[in-house]
Amino acid sequence: MKTTDQPTRKRVHVAVGVIYGTDGRILIAQRSAEQHLGGLWEFPGGKVETGETVNDALVRELHEELGITALSQSALCCIRHDYHDKSVLLDVWNVDTFAGTAQGKEGQPLRWLFPHELRHQDFPEANRAIIRAIMLPDFVAILNIDSSIASNIDSSYDSLQGLPDACLLRLRNAAPTAANPARHHHYISRLKDWFLANTSLQTRLILDITSGDELDPLLLERLSGVHANRHVLKTLHSRPVADHLLFGASCHNAEELALAQALGADYALLSPVLETSSHVGQAGMGWDTFRQLSQSTNLPVYAMGGLKKSDLPTACHHGARGIAGISLFKK
Repeated sequence: MKTTDQPTRKRVHVAVGVIYGTDGRILIAQRSAEQHLGGLWEFPGGKVETGETVNDALVRELHEELGITALSQSALCCIRHDYHDKSVLLDVWNVDTFAGTAQGKEGQPLRWLFPHELRHQDFPEANRAIIRAIMLPDFVAILNIDSSIASNIDSSYDSLQGLPDACLLRLRNAAPTAANPARHHHYISRLKDWFLANTSLQTRLILDITSGDELDPLLLERLSGVHANRHVLKTLHSRPVADHLLFGASCHNAEELALAQALGADYALLSPVLETSSHVGQAGMGWDTFRQLSQSTNLPVYAMGGLKKSDLPTACHHGARGIAGISLFKK
């Protein structure tokens, strides 16, 4: 080995719990001053021991640290991060129900915060991707818009009745070169009014962009973020919107996922997983390949292609943050 070479550092596998109270708040704990990154706040958990499953490790750690017993766990995300002195794999699970009353068994201060109260700067860098995943919904619904639908929004309302209660709604322009900003203003304003009248829906509007050019500020005020397809993604040199807006990307391979992460994307759609109605006879990548690709990035990844709402548990089992598709809002 050359003297300049460094031995491969072992990655520490950590089971992490995002623990929800009955009021929707999330439990966080403060790291002691003696610990690595002491004084910062974190989501509770600990190292997975040899021969131990992640779920067993999480149950053990939460009982030892907090005195609670996790009763349900569902996968949220996996984060790989390299600090200057340590490499970690954070295996993150939602804990929606538990027995007992949480208390700092090791003297650590605890807080219960609503998701919007979680501040990135209060956490170790690796934990910040967890916050990003927490803030995203399980579904990304896609609505194709073109000149006809944008000028006659009433034709959209029947389809929108079937939207999941909480989702991102990606407005995909079927003919990007013919995009009409004025028509988009009108269409999006009408959509916003419709959603305000249907308060049970927690829907955030995401508009496809056609380039990295500066976007209309008035249009951005009506949106929760923007989305780049694989072709637009390759033309970008930096994140196209400020941090308070979402930036998503459509990806189909590891290279595009890496580019999306480098550009500061908040999530990625990865497709096609299964055969789709628009490409009959063309097999998708399959769940095993999807898992491998989703594990190659720290981005929350949505599975897309030939899926139904009922495929959400399968997608999450294979490392997805959720699922995306055109048919998700169709009854």
